[in-house]
Amino acid sequence: MFYSQNNVTSGQRNVFYILIAAVFLILAARLYQLQIVQYNLFMGMAEANRIRVVSQEAPRGIIYDRNGAIIVDNKSQYNISVIPYELQRNREIYAELSKILQIPEEELRNRVKKNWRGQWLPARIVEDVDFITLTELEERRLELPGVTYSLQPIRAFPSGTNLSQVLGYLREVDKNDLKVVKDYGYRAGDLIGWNGVEREYENILRGIRGISYVQVNVYGQEVGRIQDKRRIQSRIGNDLFLTIDLELQQYAESLLDGQKGAIIVMDADNGEIYALVSKPDYLPNLFSGIVAADVWDKLRNDPEKPLYNRAIQGTYPAGSTFKIVAAIAAFERKIVDPKATFYCRGGLRLGRREFKCWKESGHGRMDLNNAVINSCNVYFYNLIQRMDIDVWAEYARKFKFGECTGIDLYGESQGVIPNKAFLDHKYGPRGWTEGNKLNLVIGQGDLIVTPIQMLRLIAAVGTRGKLVTPHLGLRYFDRNKVQFFPLNQSKPDSISDIHESTWDMIQSALYDVVNSATGTGRAAKSRGLDIYGKTGTAQNPHGEDHSWFVGFLKSESRTIALSVLVEHGGAGGGEAAKISGNLFRLIQNRINSVQVVMEEQ
Repeated sequence: MFYSQNNVTSGQRNVFYILIAAVFLILAARLYQLQIVQYNLFMGMAEANRIRVVSQEAPRGIIYDRNGAIIVDNKSQYNISVIPYELQRNREIYAELSKILQIPEEELRNRVKKNWRGQWLPARIVEDVDFITLTELEERRLELPGVTYSLQPIRAFPSGTNLSQVLGYLREVDKNDLKVVKDYGYRAGDLIGWNGVEREYENILRGIRGISYVQVNVYGQEVGRIQDKRRIQSRIGNDLFLTIDLELQQYAESLLDGQKGAIIVMDADNGEIYALVSKPDYLPNLFSGIVAADVWDKLRNDPEKPLYNRAIQGTYPAGSTFKIVAAIAAFERKIVDPKATFYCRGGLRLGRREFKCWKESGHGRMDLNNAVINSCNVYFYNLIQRMDIDVWAEYARKFKFGECTGIDLYGESQGVIPNKAFLDHKYGPRGWTEGNKLNLVIGQGDLIVTPIQMLRLIAAVGTRGKLVTPHLGLRYFDRNKVQFFPLNQSKPDSISDIHESTWDMIQSALYDVVNSATGTGRAAKSRGLDIYGKTGTAQNPHGEDHSWFVGFLKSESRTIALSVLVEHGGAGGGEAAKISGNLFRLIQNRINSVQVVMEEQ
């Protein structure tokens, strides 16, 4: 009988057992990791293969004017998206899509890469496809697994007015933006208000995205709805009502059509803006959805600067409109006797330089009242030589020049109000002279203002010191609470240390600027209307002078102020005053029509 001797020692046998046990322990640990620790991860991947999450974009809230007329509405467009995972499995889909959409394959791949949010999440490749293209995609649905289309609400502008600088525009959220807005529920590819009231009231206008779940088969084709996952219905944003009067806005836009400049009309008592125009502007429907790169580049590089809001961002010399400040300061501080006169012969010599008046033949003898009415430069040259520059700057700052008005639009400019410290810093303590003061008092030199700041000045004069915050938001309708809520109810500031006699003086002079035989603002006069105003001609080193008019209309119920700037418009008593007169007539008609309606009700 044969047998073999077992040469395996007990130690070797134990090592073998330990190795076997170790292998099984590793397998058990790995199984535990896969089944328990990483359950959610792999369950999610499995579900992603079976379930497709379909996002439903929410319409933004509707924007109305103060009377309930629709300014911005919503319409729908179809967008095409793809599931990246499906296209990686079947790359021939790119070729088929390229033929149908008439887009090169490489461009389609770049769009998928740009809008990639995950292997199983849709990446948008085309916006606003026509119905014929959509039909062809639907007919070939089985041949194009992973290709989906969705309905997206975009902005529509039915009013026929531009209002582009007020409304602003929407922009697609990119990866850089996500660093700031991701915590607020935004994703790459979402639209967000980026300028104008669309930006300022984004939290009101933005809707809530909806989600639904679709079951797909192994080929990525939809086979039904998932019943055990609750669908989230999209919800439209809240509606916003602006202070804008649409009829007045349309008319103001037409008056400035073909020119550069700004028009702002405001209720001087509460800061509600009835019209705000900046020209040149752009058609708002260019930004109804996602803006094409070539359209954006054309607007941004346009030398006419249509994206630039001249009403709040444009900085200009104020011209003679700023003589209002010097007149108030002189009257309050009793720097000159209001009845005292200075002789205007058409200019004033200071050192070796001649400072001219706008009227070459001169105005003759002028007191303070007549100097405002006739906008006599020489009178104010003499006045500022008797006034400390810091006193002049102090009164300018009483009207909050040199700071933003706080209007609910992004990007407002502050302007510049020079004082002694400013001039010392810019030119050195001995680098500036009395000549700088002569330029400043007539609204030239280093003085820089915006049309919205000049509007607040003239509104304060019309209300005897009330400093309002200009605003465009009136109220909004909360769709969830089914209730209106007011906006911008802050109380105005007031200039309390200016005497009534000073307001009497300046208002009387501004009335005669428009209504007297020699007033520079006669072009704004309208029979039967109490119109007050001041013209200004701002020197422009790059061409013809800018034309200014600021003024207000007093009626029984309210005071309406306006600011008009026409770039290269020449003398303020010309183009700007004519535009203002036309606006005041329509404003009065609008006030009367509203009163009649209220009486009938």
